[in-house]
Amino acid sequence: MDTVVAESRVARRSKSEGEGQATWRVAIVWLLCVLPGVVPPSLVAQTVGIPLSYRGLMNGFGAAVDAGGDNGGFRTLALTGIVALGHLTVEGTQMALFNVSGTVARLSGENGAVGGSAVSAQVALLGSFAIGFDRSQWAGTTRTYVPLAAALPLVVCADATRILEVYGVPAWNFERLEQPGAAAWQPSWSSVSVGAFAELRSGLGFQLGVGAPFGGETSDPYRRVVISLGVHFSPQGILRAVPSGTRGGGGCGFLL
Repeated sequence: MDTVVAESRVARRSKSEGEGQATWRVAIVWLLCVLPGVVPPSLVAQTVGIPLSYRGLMNGFGAAVDAGGDNGGFRTLALTGIVALGHLTVEGTQMALFNVSGTVARLSGENGAVGGSAVSAQVALLGSFAIGFDRSQWAGTTRTYVPLAAALPLVVCADATRILEVYGVPAWNFERLEQPGAAAWQPSWSSVSVGAFAELRSGLGFQLGVGAPFGGETSDPYRRVVISLGVHFSPQGILRAVPSGTRGGGGCGFLL
């Protein structure tokens, strides 16, 4: 009799573990195949020396610090805040309709030249289509930069505690150059940024990005190959969408 009871308990435990793993597998498939298409991934506006990038933000707020520059000696240290405004619900998950971000940056001039500062803001619809505004000043020159961008997730790998995403951000750019006695809009130009971010379930994460203009570099600091590295945090990271209490393996999804 005792043997039968023990075997019954083992069978129930095995069944429960199997159901838990199955539940997690379903959650991972949902995360990889559904969320990237509908969850706003919070685009962040470019400033001089920082590529256009994004991090996952379901709702609430987030913050990031990025350091970047180019091979010409231009360096940038930027602090960004992000907030989600308006919400919609898809598959039982609440997501932001708009993401609004603001960035303040300290600029170090090329090869030890006089530095400056920049402020920027961006509004993103569903996190994938955004318009930005950046205004920078250094060495007697003021630049107004307006990017129109779209976020394209490429690869997502995730398990119960972490997520890694690789993405691309094509953009169409407009720029106004202001110098003493003269001010004019420059010819529009296109660019692309490629990057990756890794984030823990706690909302703490890291990001790496590279941005480059189409058609080659110019003397304009915006139109150069730039690279940045940073850290971010959001209490409502993308992994919060995965049902709590589940366990098991993860997986990867190719989205394009």
